[in-house]
Amino acid sequence: MKIKSIKWLLMLMCLPLLTACGWEDLPAYEEAEISAVQFYYRWASSDKDPITGEPVVKERQLGCTFTINSEAGTVDAKITVPAVNDNIGFTEAVRSQVSLEKLWAQATISTAARLTPIDGSAPLGTPDNWTTPHSYKVMAANGDTKVWTIRVVEFNK
Repeated sequence: MKIKSIKWLLMLMCLPLLTACGWEDLPAYEEAEISAVQFYYRWASSDKDPITGEPVVKERQLGCTFTINSEAGTVDAKITVPAVNDNIGFTEAVRSQVSLEKLWAQATISTAARLTPIDGSAPLGTPDNWTTPHSYKVMAANGDTKVWTIRVVEFNK
């Protein structure tokens, strides 16, 4: 019983040390920018998972150059499908299936910002049809928002 009382007393004595007196607030970032985009193609390979027996999903990053117009809130991407690479299973048969109708996309956004799909766009990181422009709202840490449109303006196979 005495040990339990000592533990409680020790904890109460340490409690004032856990306060944050004098700490300044962290900065609220104001930027709501997209600084880069990447596109990927994923496919079910002939390899099987040793435990489940399901096909292993493989991924290949596509070549992408982009032009960002921050004032207009647009990203124009030019995608190039890479050459065949049998070492990773990116065969000619797989390469021939790559199209704008089923690509995965990622975006690099400002520090502490959030990106939300709008106008029927799919969330980034999920497969989507990129034959039409996609709109996203980027919200900065301080609450400022900016609408961005990502378009694929060129697709080279």
